[in-house]
Amino acid sequence: MSDDNVMYDSPLEFMHEVAEKKGECVAQSVLPLGDGTYRCACSCENWDVIAPDREKGLEMAREHTGTLVSS
Repeated sequence: MSDDNVMYDSPLEFMHEVAEKKGECVAQSVLPLGDGTYRCACSCENWDVIAPDREKGLEMAREHTGTLVSS
């Protein structure tokens, strides 16, 4: 595990970091909607999309942040 893994922070510390870095791509969310799709958003507040499933939502979040790894 690397030292920059977000899981080392407590949820409160993580939320403080997100608030301090408003406008930056610090945190992305992929949340289920009632119709089976997923709402994907970023703390930068410039990215908010609907994905057909969780995997596609995670892929889209990685694309947004530039961390998508090609196989």
